[in-house]
Amino acid sequence: MNKSFENNVTITPHLQENYLHVDVTGMGNYESALTLWTSIAQACEQYQCFNVLGEQYLVDTVSTPEAFDHPALFKKAGITTKHRLAWVDKNPRTRDTTAFIRDVLTSRSIGYGRLFNDLETAKRWLLEQH
Repeated sequence: MNKSFENNVTITPHLQENYLHVDVTGMGNYESALTLWTSIAQACEQYQCFNVLGEQYLVDTVSTPEAFDHPALFKKAGITTKHRLAWVDKNPRTRDTTAFIRDVLTSRSIGYGRLFNDLETAKRWLLEQH
């Protein structure tokens, strides 16, 4: 199922054997980020699968103040420590902001995830047993 948002972001979740693979494309902003993470949380609940492999190519991204607000955004969207997130940002122009958001979330112990440069490494990390 494809979900297109009014903010030109498309999320396509695919349930795999042990994880939910999510493709995200379009224009990134705070509203589309909230919709994206809410949709991911809902899909995880629907499939009872909390391992998420995300593949992102956004043309633009959130501002620095909006990046700092991601802990509140994750809480509002329903993303918690039960979610294990392996994320690949394919756009070099947005990758620094994505890494900054991950650092903000990690410093506040919200969500459990890592940012990767390629899908295979991300998938391998995601499916490691802990």
